[in-house]
Formats: sequence, structure tokens, C-alpha cells
Amino acid sequence: MSMPAESSAPVVLVVEDDDQVRGFVTMILRGEPYRLLEARTGPEGLSMAEQAGAPIDLLLCDMLLPEMSGYDVAAAMRAKYPNIRILLMTGYVEGEIVQRCVAELSATFLDKPFQPATLRQVVRDALNASPARR
Repeated sequence: MSMPAESSAPVVLVVEDDDQVRGFVTMILRGEPYRLLEARTGPEGLSMAEQAGAPIDLLLCDMLLPEMSGYDVAAAMRAKYPNIRILLMTGYVEGEIVQRCVAELSATFLDKPFQPATLRQVVRDALNASPARR
């Protein structure tokens, strides 16, 4: 977990089961003005969100996780934080689940692999977008 001193910084929860990908993502975002929380599984991410002490502003989550899908993690986070922004990472997703995530969760997608500049821009855009209204 990485927490900059500025407590008003947006809180970004990264849920990714691949240690190398999670490390890559957090290394890139560590240079940005965010409070980062890192989780390996959906249940771990949900637990971290409960203990964070502040609302989660952005969920950056892999779609294919053990124990719990990215969709299920995002749906649980949306229930807890109605205004959360959801950014799902994927290397392969069929159209139906993408449509469901967009329609039901107001999620956006980031295709893997991605460049550092792309990740920074997509996260920035997601955080600057109007919060989802549910």
C-alpha cells in the first residue's frame, strides 16, 4: 500500500492477481498524486476498501481474477460507493460482458497490454469524469 501525505488525493484501488502486472501498474501510478491500495484478489480488495478510512474514488481491476470476477468486484464496490469510477483491465473479454459492465456499472475498459502513458491518461480521465450516478 502506498499513501502520499496529501489526504485529499484520490484513492485508487488496484486489484490484479498477476504480481508483475500489479507491480507495473502501481509503479506507474506511484508518480501520480493518488493514494494507492493494492490487492491480489477480489475479496482482498473489498476488505481493503472497508479498512481504507476514505471512499474509494477509482477501482482499477482486472476482469479475470481467481475467486471473484472483475465484474463481481466492481458490482460490490458500486454498491458500497455509488459514485466510484470503475476501470476494468483486460487482455480478452467477450462483447456481452463488456456491454453488461458498461450498462450496469458505467465501467470503462483498458486493453492489456498498455503503455505507461496510456495508463496514466486513462486513470486521469476516469478520475476527472463525472461520478456515476446510481
